[in-house]
Amino acid sequence: MKLKFGDITNFIEFLDKTPTPFHVSSELIDALTSSGFKKITLTDMDKAERGRGYYVTQGDTAVAAFFTGPCEPSAGKGRIRIGAAHMDYPVLKIKTSGLRKGNGVLRMNVEMYGGAIVHPWMDRALKLSGRVFFRADGELRFADVVDFGKRFVIPNPSIHMNHGVNDGARFSIQNQLLPFFGLDNDEGEDVFAKMIAEKASEVSGISGILPSDIMSFDLSLTVADGASLCGASEEFILAQGLDDRGMVHSLFTGFLADAEPSALSDCSSDIRLAFAFNHEECGSQTDVGARSAFAVETVKAIAKRFFPEEHILDVTGRSFLLSADMGHATHPSYPELYDGTQPVILGKGVALKRTWNQSYSTEAEPLAEFAFLCEENNIPFQRFSNNSDSRGGGTIGPMLSAALGIKTCDIGTPLLAMHSPKELGSVADHLSTEEMFKAFFK
Repeated sequence: MKLKFGDITNFIEFLDKTPTPFHVSSELIDALTSSGFKKITLTDMDKAERGRGYYVTQGDTAVAAFFTGPCEPSAGKGRIRIGAAHMDYPVLKIKTSGLRKGNGVLRMNVEMYGGAIVHPWMDRALKLSGRVFFRADGELRFADVVDFGKRFVIPNPSIHMNHGVNDGARFSIQNQLLPFFGLDNDEGEDVFAKMIAEKASEVSGISGILPSDIMSFDLSLTVADGASLCGASEEFILAQGLDDRGMVHSLFTGFLADAEPSALSDCSSDIRLAFAFNHEECGSQTDVGARSAFAVETVKAIAKRFFPEEHILDVTGRSFLLSADMGHATHPSYPELYDGTQPVILGKGVALKRTWNQSYSTEAEPLAEFAFLCEENNIPFQRFSNNSDSRGGGTIGPMLSAALGIKTCDIGTPLLAMHSPKELGSVADHLSTEEMFKAFFK
C-alpha cells in the first residue's frame, strides 16, 4: 500500500493490514518500492548513487530506508538524519504445542509477548494472524496470513462464581488466559495443525499441504475488530498496537513525503535514514532488534559510501537521531500517576520525553534542536517527564545512541491505555507527528 501523507484513513488501513511485524515489514517495503526505492545489500552499498532512494532488510522484519541529498559533501558539511521506531506490540503468542484439552474444550496454549494490560483480553473476539512455514515440492516455504477467518475468545467465569472479580483482576496466563479453540470431539486428529495447513494452502496457492508438512509457525492472537475513529467529532483513534505502529506509520509517511532530491530546499549532502525494528517489547536483543548489529553496520556502510573516510567521525558528531516511541498522555481520571506540573494533553502535539536516568536518551542539546525544529515549522509539541516516584518505560533511543555515537532525542505521539488490547490516541496528534517527520527529513 502507499503511505498517504495527512490522511487518517490511510493510517487506519495500515493498522488493519499489519497485525504482525511480518505484515508491517511487507507493507513498508511495498510503500518504499512504489515510491521508487530500490533494494540494496550492505555489501553492495558501493553501488548506491547519490540522489536515489534505497532500502535494506535484515532477517524477516527489520527495514532501513535512506535517500541522499543531490550534492557532494564539502568539509564540515553533511550529517545523517535518522528516525527509528519499532513494529511489535503486546500480543498472545501460540506455543509450539498448539492446544490443551480439558472439560470438553480445546483451548489454545499461549504466552504473553510483551508487558500487557491483561484483563481487557477477556470476553473479546480475537483473531489469529502470522507466518506459517511448510514443506512443499522439496523446499521450505512460508505464507503470511492476515486473518485465519475464525474468531476465538477467552471467557471470564461469571461474577456468581468469582465474587471478587471487581476487586482486582489477576490471571494466570499459563492456566487461565487460554482462548477457546473449539469443543473436544475426540476425533484423534490435530485439528489445529489441520487448520494451519489448510490456510497455508489457501494463501500460498499450493494445494495438498498436510499437517505433517507444517515445519513451524509464528502466530499471534490480536483483537478481531479493526482500528476505528471515535468521539463526538471522531477526534480520537482507537486501535490495538498504536504503540508503536503509530510511530512507524508517521515516521515513514513523513520520510516519503519529500523523498526526492528535487524536493529539497537546498543543495544538501545530508543522508535521510528511517529504521523499523522488531522485538522492542522483549528487549530488542535479536537479529532484527535495535540492539543488533543491523543499525550500526547500516549507518557505517552508508557513511562510508557517501562521505570521505576522514570526515565520517565529524559527520556522526553532527548527526541526529529521533527515537520514535508512543508517549503517555495524562489520564484525567488518574492525574496522581503523572507529573502534574507538565501534563501531556491529547490533541496538543507530539511529546518530547526526558528523564535524567537515561531510560529516554534526550539530553539538553538535542532537546533544544527538536524544540527549535518544531517552533520553526509551527508544529505543536509538549514536554514529558515521568512522575518521580515511577520509572516509566524505556525506548530504543538509549541503545541506538550508545551504539551509533549520535545525539538522540526521544519523542512520541501521546496515547492512553498503552499496552491494552485497545489504545486511545488523537487524530490531530498523529497528523502533526507526520508533519514533524516531514520537516525533520526536509
